[in-house]
Amino acid sequence: MRWLAVLLLAAGCGEDTAGPQSIAIGCVLLDLPVAFDTPGDFARARPGTLAGWSADGRWFLTGAQFGPSSVHLRRTGGSVVVDRNPAFTGSVDSSELFARLAVSDPSGTQTITAVRISNLSADGTARVERGRCVGNRCTRCTGQLIRATRNAGEGEGQGISLVGQLADPTWGKGYTFNVRVLGTVAYLIRQDGLHIIETADPAHPVELGHYKRPMLGYSNDVKLVAAGDRRFAVIADTPVDVVDVTDPHAPALAAQIPEGAHTVFTETRGATTLAYFGGLDGTCPVYDVTDPAVPQLLGRYSAGSSLVHDLSIAGGIAYLSAWEGGFHVVDFTAPAAPRLVGIWAPTPIHASHSNWTTVAGGRHVALHGEEGYNAKLDIIDVDPASPAFMTPIASWQTRPWISIHNLMAFGTKAYFTYYQDGVRVLDVSDPRHPVQVGYYNTWDPQADYASSAFFESAVGLDVDQARKLIFVADSPRGLLILHDDTP
Repeated sequence: MRWLAVLLLAAGCGEDTAGPQSIAIGCVLLDLPVAFDTPGDFARARPGTLAGWSADGRWFLTGAQFGPSSVHLRRTGGSVVVDRNPAFTGSVDSSELFARLAVSDPSGTQTITAVRISNLSADGTARVERGRCVGNRCTRCTGQLIRATRNAGEGEGQGISLVGQLADPTWGKGYTFNVRVLGTVAYLIRQDGLHIIETADPAHPVELGHYKRPMLGYSNDVKLVAAGDRRFAVIADTPVDVVDVTDPHAPALAAQIPEGAHTVFTETRGATTLAYFGGLDGTCPVYDVTDPAVPQLLGRYSAGSSLVHDLSIAGGIAYLSAWEGGFHVVDFTAPAAPRLVGIWAPTPIHASHSNWTTVAGGRHVALHGEEGYNAKLDIIDVDPASPAFMTPIASWQTRPWISIHNLMAFGTKAYFTYYQDGVRVLDVSDPRHPVQVGYYNTWDPQADYASSAFFESAVGLDVDQARKLIFVADSPRGLLILHDDTP
């Protein structure tokens, strides 16, 4: 995951007396600091439109990437509490809602956040404005407020159902990032480390052991490596931890790799096992981890970007999602001398996030996802012999204000997490026309666990085809185990 500041989209925010459909949508960086201490710091409201409005509950912020994806409101008479924060309060009347929060960090830098809602329309949507200042840097975003619900016409799931879940209260509120499964054991990576979970009875998963690194970090991804009769977990962090998990009850640090890694992917070629890392420095280093306790650096490719966010490997070819640097295809068959084969850049929202390759419709394609507002699944031709090499041939999306996240594919069946829109399964047998064949909504927008975070709910996944199970790393709910009955 890439934690984003407010994305600045070209737009104006002048005075307006029309409905929200006609206002300028987007975010602007203001020339001068603004206190955002009165509704007058926002556009003019049309009088009387909020009369009788039922404000309570969660609402999506749409039209621009505000920072958060939604806002929760609780109204009592003429007062309102925002995002369940008793310090974030304000007032509401028949024309507008206004609330403001000011906090200072230990250095004395003040952060101001203000929300203003007005111009309710007959369809239940309204104009929403959000002002934010960090020190003297101020932005103002304008968009449309929409009641937070599941995607139009959807229930809890189609072709996919919940079997079991695990979120031990002792884990605390740390973020859940990803999961890998080997046999019946799931390896769940969270902000507080690696949780090793037995899922032989998927309805009743049981934690076997927990590895917590000796220093603070940002453990974001995990892959598994076998060496003889021993098993190791390679954890993307700074530095990378190699953990002996042979005894799941007593995981122990076996080695560290001096890299800052956001993600990791492993590949076995002959008798050699390789680990490739999505580097926080914009490179992709590759290590020989045949003996995981003694990793050896073999080579490195520089994408020239702020980071390599994610990657997949097939036959010595690396497919790198290099964020603003685009989507790179790199030949690592000679690890000491990686060679760029092709690149797709810029991607539509300049945030190449994740990918997976497969063969569908007789074509070698990559399923490519960005991350952020208006992120989509793009299907890219990655056959170097094709005249369409590194060209998108199709795209797919649920709704613009919710982002796709991690993905994987097995033949012509694609699985991916979609944050608040849960888990999605697509048939890509005709890669030019992907068709959804199943979904499971992991997020209830009105639940107590739901927050306003843009990157929330279904984050990582793994699929056990033999047991027809989908394992989901869900940010607030922990490990979810789903049964897959999709065609």
